[in-house]
Amino acid sequence: MDDPKTVVKNEPRKSLIILFAAAIFTIIIGVIVLFAPGSGETDMAENVGWIMIAIGVACLGLYVYGRKERPKAPPK
Repeated sequence: MDDPKTVVKNEPRKSLIILFAAAIFTIIIGVIVLFAPGSGETDMAENVGWIMIAIGVACLGLYVYGRKERPKAPPK
């Protein structure tokens, strides 16, 4: 099995793709949970939806930051 530190350093773009996909997935699921009809008047689903959307937006922020960051040159 490959060392995770080596994989992240050598293939940073794959990590960013996974982060972007996770952000979009979390936002979509959060919106579905937020607007889905529930069984009764509970605020739990609404709160979970907002938390998932906030986490998705935070992941998108990390994605944008990671895209702006220049990969370091490998040591020689």
